Parts: sequence; C-alpha cells; structure tokens
Amino acid sequence: MRNLISTLTLGLFICFQTIIAQSKPEKYYGINFQEISKQEFEKYVKKEKFFNYNQYDIEDHITKILYKRKTTGKLNNEELSLLKKELSKIGPLENEITILIFYPGKDECNNRSDSLSIDFFETEYKNKLDRITKYNHFWIYKTDEDLKYYHPEKINWEKDNDRVIEKLFFKMHYPCFSSAVVDRYGNFRLNLAEFSTDQIVEDVKKISLKNTFNNFIN
Repeated sequence: MRNLISTLTLGLFICFQTIIAQSKPEKYYGINFQEISKQEFEKYVKKEKFFNYNQYDIEDHITKILYKRKTTGKLNNEELSLLKKELSKIGPLENEITILIFYPGKDECNNRSDSLSIDFFETEYKNKLDRITKYNHFWIYKTDEDLKYYHPEKINWEKDNDRVIEKLFFKMHYPCFSSAVVDRYGNFRLNLAEFSTDQIVEDVKKISLKNTFNNFIN
C-alpha cells in the first residue's frame, strides 16, 4: 500500500509539473536575439534544414531562440586580434586558414562516445583539406564533462579559459559540437550544432576561394 501511495504521489507530481510547463507563456526570438511573433518563429522552424532553436524554461515563461545552422560573418579588427592572441597561446598560427572544433559540454546530443565522427581521424579528411590549402586546426572545449569519451588519445583538447572562442562565435549552447573556419582577415563560416567533415571541407573551400579572389583584385 505504501509503495502504491508513493507511486501515485510521484505520478501526480509529474502531471502537475507538466501542466505548469504547458501553461507557461512562450516568448520567441530570432537569430539576432530580437523578439518575434510565434507565426514568424514557426515559419523559420519549418525550414529545418537551415534553422533550429534552443528552448529555455524560465521561471515565468518559456523562451525559444532561433539559430541558423550555417552562419557567416566577419570579425572586426579588435575581435580578430583577440582571437589570434588566444589561439597563439595554444599553438602557432602559421597558415591563413584556421579550423576550430568546439565542444560546449555534455548535452542530450553528445552524451555518447560516437557523437564526434571518426571521419575526423581518417586520412581522407586530411587529404581533402591539404589539397585545398594549408591550415591550422584547433580543438576547443568549454567544460570537460564526458570529454574523456571524445578521443583524447588523438586530440589535444584545449580549454576556452576566458570564453573567448565562445563569445566570438558560439553565443548559445548549441547541441553536439560546433565548428568555425576563419581566415586571416576575420571572415568566418560556422556550423552550429551537428556537422560533418564534408561541411568543414566545403567551408575551407569557400573561404579559400574568397581569399584568392580578394588577393587577385588587390
């Protein structure tokens, strides 16, 4: 009888919490963190290939924030100097292109050892990059929970001590891993959340092509 009462009590508590969560008002935000309507938010979410969102359960409401899976931009001079200074603490910046793989910490996506594709350690990936250009490659983490499962025997993971990388490129905790490809001028291409080695290769191609064009016209 006591077990039955405990089970019923737990069930009622879960139902009560669910009802509370469902009754909370929702607020919607675009990719630049500006508040938008539910209709506009849902319009973007339908384009699942290009957009996704993070959801946060705040005390009195639920917040949903859009992000674009593939993002491009350019660092200003101050930001670029800060990035170079931070990365120089880890290793030499000998090449024009820099690749960053970012681990934000444990979440529902990367709570297993196969979240980071083994393709990153295949010769084919490196050969594809080598055929395009010379590059710097860094592996950065925010928190090290479960980092031991992500090939520490092959990867020299470095902590984002002052959250420089996070603040420059990864404004929220995007699930799984994220990546950034940056050139010496500060142009960058981001993959927010899950991505493949082919996407990294494509980003390097496009950044390199842009550099070649700029060098030609200058």
